[in-house]
Amino acid sequence: MNIMISKEGKAEERKWQIQSALSTLQRAEEIKNDTSLMRDVKRAAGMEAKRLQTLANGGGVMSSARKAPVKKVITKKK
Repeated sequence: MNIMISKEGKAEERKWQIQSALSTLQRAEEIKNDTSLMRDVKRAAGMEAKRLQTLANGGGVMSSARKAPVKKVITKKK
């Protein structure tokens, strides 16, 4: 199925791509300037790199470091 896009449609799509890229670059700069967030991002990136290296070396895919949520049970005293 061929869908024809008009010149105007292509121009609008390009305009949207440019605006999206600009927003992404602005957000990236905000993230880089947030030292606390960047510290956590670097830690997460290191963990991901380690997981991928294990996979590349023929190891199994390690499960996520996330723990299952703990259900809190509240009981009434009688």
